[in-house]
Amino acid sequence: MPFNFKQFSVDDSSCAMKVGTDSVLLGAWADVEKSQQILDIGTGSGLLALMTAQRSEGEITAIDIHEASVNQAEENFKQSPWAVRLQVQCISLQSFSETTSIKFDHLITNPPYFINSLKSADNGRNTARHTDELPLKSLVELSSLLLTDSGKLSVVFPFAESQILISLAAESSLSIKRQLIIIPKQGKEPNRILLEFTKKPVKNMEIAKLTIRDLNGKYTQEYIDLTESFYVKLR
Repeated sequence: MPFNFKQFSVDDSSCAMKVGTDSVLLGAWADVEKSQQILDIGTGSGLLALMTAQRSEGEITAIDIHEASVNQAEENFKQSPWAVRLQVQCISLQSFSETTSIKFDHLITNPPYFINSLKSADNGRNTARHTDELPLKSLVELSSLLLTDSGKLSVVFPFAESQILISLAAESSLSIKRQLIIIPKQGKEPNRILLEFTKKPVKNMEIAKLTIRDLNGKYTQEYIDLTESFYVKLR
């Protein structure tokens, strides 16, 4: 069954990674409104590309190396109100960077981030979740290469391992402009972080926190405010 959002639907039945809170948070938070050329790296079902299309007037390119996911994203794009602004390619970031002449205003990604961890029997899921096919160092280096001088890279990442990504980004001259620390439930430790990198030096980094659920397990008002343009029902 497709996952129905307010302005579009996402079928993820053939995708290695399913629709999840991480991507919804990133898609709602990323500063894409003024971007004209946007790249969604590892698009999966196309959720981030679709959220970006809803929030911008830009041209969106989505890439993934999982053929079934690419085919599904293409169908999701065709069924959306923004089909003319969305395209998807079955290609790695490494190969894409060698063939494209476009410089992007914004790169957005929910990247593979498990490093040397136990893998499942599902090869597609392993590709989507682990860094074997797209090492973090390659992600940040190629992102810096593909961005315009004023471009931005928006990423969701595990909070506990975020310093690895931050350090690698710094080596590629990418500075943190904004970060949002995600707490899954009131009283719990942070488990995710949203990061916006830029090639320009940053004097005053913006740091904020967001809690998804309160002590009773209900969505917090801050989570509702961030995501209400997408979810059909939250309360």
